[in-house]
Amino acid sequence: MLFLEGDPKVEELFTFEVPALINDEIFGPAESGWIETVYIDELLSVFIIIFGLLAGFSKEKYEDELIDKLRNDALRISLFISYGILLLTVLSIFGMIFLTFLFAQLFLILFLFNLIFDLKLLKHYKTASNDE
Repeated sequence: MLFLEGDPKVEELFTFEVPALINDEIFGPAESGWIETVYIDELLSVFIIIFGLLAGFSKEKYEDELIDKLRNDALRISLFISYGILLLTVLSIFGMIFLTFLFAQLFLILFLFNLIFDLKLLKHYKTASNDE
């Protein structure tokens, strides 16, 4: 949410005092305790994780063993793709931009899982409707 950072109204709205187990500032000492921070990124991350899990693992209208197999296959494929990308990232990207790729990697598994599962479901429902 970089486009919202720097806007004083938004920063004032989303600035909270929160507990921090570890707060490692770039030019300061690591400390713990209560810190004041702009909480937009954290709220967006929680939103993506919760709704991504709900979308991927909610029960289908007609849940059977085939749907469960499609879900497991989608999860396995998304893990392989995500860790393949992570391996390429570790071997070819260096410096501070590496942390950006690692942050994106946190959500990649969930995004790929939902995408692959939905595509498999769409294919399954299309073939089921063609059979009838």
